[in-house]
Amino acid sequence: MLHGQSTTVAKPPACALEQSRFCIQVDPAPRARLIRAAHIETIPADKVLWHDDAPCRTVGLLVSGYLRFQRHNRDGRRQILNLTVPGDLFGHEDERNEGFSLESATEAVLCRFDRRVFDELLIEDGSLRRALYRYGSRNLDRLHWLTWTIGALRPEERIAAFLLNARGFLPYRDLPDGTGLISLAISRRDIADLLATSVETICRTFKSLGKDGLIRLLDPAHVLFLDPAGLAARAGLPDREHAPVMASDPAVMTFINDRPGVHR
Repeated sequence: MLHGQSTTVAKPPACALEQSRFCIQVDPAPRARLIRAAHIETIPADKVLWHDDAPCRTVGLLVSGYLRFQRHNRDGRRQILNLTVPGDLFGHEDERNEGFSLESATEAVLCRFDRRVFDELLIEDGSLRRALYRYGSRNLDRLHWLTWTIGALRPEERIAAFLLNARGFLPYRDLPDGTGLISLAISRRDIADLLATSVETICRTFKSLGKDGLIRLLDPAHVLFLDPAGLAARAGLPDREHAPVMASDPAVMTFINDRPGVHR
C-alpha cells in the first residue's frame, strides 16, 4: 500500500521498462498482458510503499529513483538492508517481518502492475516465474556483497568499496580525460545506514580519499574518480573485483545517464 500523496501519470501505451532485463525474460503474450495492466506513477521521497503490519498492494518495476528496504531496532536505530535500484522489481515479497518497511529514498518513478494480473500470471506462466527466480538470485548476490562488506571491511574500506560499486546503480559517466563522475543521488544518511557507519565517518573518509588523490569531491553530491585502481586497493579489493555487484539494469541506467542535466 502506498502511504501519502503520489502522482499517477496517464497510462502509457507500453510499459516504460518493456525492454528491461526483467521484462524481456517474460514471453511475449504474458509480457503484453502485464504492459496493458501497467501505470506510471511518481512518488515523493520518504513515502512508505509497505510496512510490516499492512499487506503490499502494489507490485512493479522501478523506472528511476531509489527505494530502501529497512528496519528500525528497538532503540530507534535504522539499518538499510538493501536498495531497490532502477530496473528492479518491488512489491513481490511474500514475507512480512516485524519492524521492516519499504520506502522511497528519493523521488521515484514506478511502473506499477495490476496486482491481480501479476499474481494470476505468476500462477499461469512459467516464463514470469523464471524471470522472478533469476531476479531473486541477482538480489541475493547483492545481499551477500552487503553482508561481506559490513562484516569483513573496516568503515573506510566499506565506503571505498561502495563508491566503486555505486558506478553500477548511481548516475555515472566516464569522462574523456580518463576520470569518472558519479552523482550521489541518495543521501549520506542513507549511505551510512546501508554500510552500518556514520555520516561523520563518510565525511572523514571522503576527505582522506581526496587528500590521497583517489577522488575529488566537487560538491556534496558529485564525486570525481581520479584513481579507481587505487580506490580498490584502499578497499582491499583485488583488480578483478572492480566491477559493480549491485548493478542496475544496463538499459535503464543508459536512459538515466543520458538524461540532460543528470550530472549537474
